[in-house]
Amino acid sequence: MSKFEKKISVIVPVYNADRYIAQCIDSILASSVEDLEVVAIDDGSQDRSLEILMMYKDPRIRVYSKRNEGVFRTWKFGVERATGEYIIFVDADDYVSPALFETVESLLRLRDYDLIQHGWVEVYEKSQRKTCGSLDIPQGEYVGKELERVKDEYLYFKGQHKKELPVLRWAKVFRTELLREILPDTMEDISMYEDDSICRPYLSQIKSMYFLSDHLYYHRCDVRGSICNSPEKLPRYLVDCKNLNAFFAAKRKRFGFPEETLNYYYYFYHQSVMGEAVRFKNDALAKRILSEPKFRSLLETYGEGIKPFLLKHKLFFLYRILRKGKDVLRVLRYEVTRWIKREG
Repeated sequence: MSKFEKKISVIVPVYNADRYIAQCIDSILASSVEDLEVVAIDDGSQDRSLEILMMYKDPRIRVYSKRNEGVFRTWKFGVERATGEYIIFVDADDYVSPALFETVESLLRLRDYDLIQHGWVEVYEKSQRKTCGSLDIPQGEYVGKELERVKDEYLYFKGQHKKELPVLRWAKVFRTELLREILPDTMEDISMYEDDSICRPYLSQIKSMYFLSDHLYYHRCDVRGSICNSPEKLPRYLVDCKNLNAFFAAKRKRFGFPEETLNYYYYFYHQSVMGEAVRFKNDALAKRILSEPKFRSLLETYGEGIKPFLLKHKLFFLYRILRKGKDVLRVLRYEVTRWIKREG
């Protein structure tokens, strides 16, 4: 292998995804990059997912089957078996752009980056939205003082704004060696924010990053049974929220999290669960969160904008109207764009 050829391992955790898995795998194998491996792990599916995976004869794909252990342990299973210098995670109900791996390969010719972060497309049943999360830094390479400045502002929230480096596991390229170093210090027993338990520690340790504004990953946002569409699981998510905050506090020195950062994380996760509780009309759970003294205090500090205002004053019905209105506007914008393209 020459100096500039870096093997990429694509880890695909699979659980009851027979409706989407073929599109996912096909989109990856459509790449012309030969030095690529797909590590597909069936996590005890009860549908045809494993059967579909076994149909693939491409030498680049390896299929594993194990008992159901949850998505985090399935990711870890894949990382332990990956043979590439870099790892990309792709969810079984998502898919990737044909240009993803060629683009990553060209960037790795410049430097052995610890992280490549790129944009993605949020795919809804009736709309799509391109995004890079809330990150607004220019495209390019970040090392040394420039990277530390970005981490201070977008990971530790030392600046005035509260925008952040995306802590989603997808739309990233991880360096395998560094990922394996931090895995023993991540939180496994978690159902919500599991991406955060990997990505915040990983981001704290990177020494080089390339930010790419290209939208190379397609993430489905309205899949039935997914975390964002499972209101019955919200009480468990509140438990995860509290456990994750305790975990970050315990790992503060290991990952260099400042005290003020931990306070913002506490606010962010509790406010997130509260917002979902209101969205799904679990007002009792929302009031329970709002009654916690620490959250109330942090809501006064960080709760700027209309949505925190509505939550703070228990105007839950207006919050739901606002959320629904944004969904309607997104669909309308998508349909108008489609009409313009069709008529143009």
